[in-house]
Amino acid sequence: MTPLKKFAIFLAVVFTYGLFGQSPEDSDDVLVRALEDEMHRSLTELQIDEEPKPYFIAYTVNEGSMNIVQSILGATAGASQRSSRNLNVALRVGSRELDNTNYAGSTGGPSSAGSFPLTDSYDELRRVIWMRTDEQYKAAVSSLSGKKAALEQQPNLERANDFNVEEPFEYVSDTPVPAVDTERLTAFANEVSAVMQGNPDLQQTLTVVSYITNTRTYIDSDGNFNRQVSSLCSLRSQATAQADDGAMIHDYTTAYASSCEEFFDNVEEIKQRHEELVASLREFTSAEHVRAYTGPVLITDEASASFFAQVFATRAGATPTQVNDPGGADLFARFRNSFMDKIGGRVMPSFISVVNDPTVSEFEGKKLFGSYVVDIEGVPASRTELVKDGQLQALLMTRSPVPELDKSTGSNREGAAMPGNLFISSNDSVSDEELKEELLTWIEDSGSDFGIVIKRFQDLESVVVASSFDGIRALSSTLMDGGIVIFPTMRAYKVNLDGSEVPIRTLSPSSFADSQLRDIVAVSDTRRAYNVSQSFAPATFMSGWLGAALGGFGPGSPSFIGVVAPSILLEEMEFQGGGTGHPRLPIVSHPASD
Repeated sequence: MTPLKKFAIFLAVVFTYGLFGQSPEDSDDVLVRALEDEMHRSLTELQIDEEPKPYFIAYTVNEGSMNIVQSILGATAGASQRSSRNLNVALRVGSRELDNTNYAGSTGGPSSAGSFPLTDSYDELRRVIWMRTDEQYKAAVSSLSGKKAALEQQPNLERANDFNVEEPFEYVSDTPVPAVDTERLTAFANEVSAVMQGNPDLQQTLTVVSYITNTRTYIDSDGNFNRQVSSLCSLRSQATAQADDGAMIHDYTTAYASSCEEFFDNVEEIKQRHEELVASLREFTSAEHVRAYTGPVLITDEASASFFAQVFATRAGATPTQVNDPGGADLFARFRNSFMDKIGGRVMPSFISVVNDPTVSEFEGKKLFGSYVVDIEGVPASRTELVKDGQLQALLMTRSPVPELDKSTGSNREGAAMPGNLFISSNDSVSDEELKEELLTWIEDSGSDFGIVIKRFQDLESVVVASSFDGIRALSSTLMDGGIVIFPTMRAYKVNLDGSEVPIRTLSPSSFADSQLRDIVAVSDTRRAYNVSQSFAPATFMSGWLGAALGGFGPGSPSFIGVVAPSILLEEMEFQGGGTGHPRLPIVSHPASD
């Protein structure tokens, strides 16, 4: 499969689930009445013989629209428009102390999602809600029975309650959804992709511009109700070149905005990014190959945000205890967050603090797309101090408690507790120039001839383009085993003792342990803001990948976290270089060479 085809798989990965601002809707509309009426009936009448009735029901309806334009070298390569509606049913039987959730042997998950009619027919909506609720209730009863049987054989299992009580919260925003001019969107995509014309260095290019809106309606039997409307205009241009030895070089540029008008108003700036993309590809076609490296590493620019997102964000959320069938695979041990045993202990250097705050919408004029008002369980977003002076203070929570942590922080974004916006700060920092000088000192002290500076890691989409599916499976396997995955480098440089920098080929981190966060020896006094996809997280990586592969969009698609972070210097990291088996060069030169 060519890189272009692999990249095209991700055209449908969009960010339509609980990302941005919202807009109003009357609470007595047909959809809400249908949800309320069927919820009331199910709570009072839904029962199998002597089995318990549901004690909690939540309905989530996502109604989205997507406009996508694909452009190659200034010409439209494809365009599509699509609308969809999705209903998610979350149902619990038993009690808040013990219900059908958090059970590894579940015959069905605690919630179930599926397509939902776009019609506003009250009767048809009620019919589908009735059927989905019925299916979920039967699965819940079966799961509760299996869970009770498993617990009888494990009487000493330490576990918390399954579901907590939160204050009911209602929210309906008044932010309108901007419309989009599809003809103008197409012209914009062609204009920016045309920047890459006439470059014989580039073998393949693809620009994708999309505009997505989503109306999310949430209602549950605890009294929560919210209606949120999100919109996102996104651009991603991918380009591929080939080095003289045949190695494939990949790079990309992205841009995000709540309205496509922001793109149209800044077209020259976005075109400049495409020129920088071409220049980067040219630079790295002559990059050196480093077989392996162990030593000090300076992580800066966008790479620093990706580092904290991949390494720290995956440890920021508490994971509730899963009840296992005796003798079965211990899935909870595999996914259990190791930071749950470190609250009160040091997890970072004493000069670093970390706060999660999804209530902040921008940093120094840059929009943070990890901002949101209410999470997917209807709990309002809140600020949480995670690390203070290197010491772990707390973890992010959903409504599923863990021992000693029983209140939600409003952090359920993709079915697990995940950050919104991470702010990494330091009470002891140096300038960017001093930080590089410290790198050179560490290189010399380590006895090495050079160090590494990383300015960009690959993201999930570029991993798909640049890696084989075996490589993707290896990444997902590490996540499934509870490990920390740091994606391979995209823009990395060898730093010689004289301070000169030489571009190097892709390096893959060999491994990364929690304890290595304490190996940060210095940080810069400059912090930069970036928006990073959440698709690196165990809860979202596979769902995002699967949703993309199936060409879908909606709740399974990864969302963003905003990261405001300084550059960091680590005492030591270990990397492996890529192999030497590369595709053969084309027999005839690129047509633009003449």
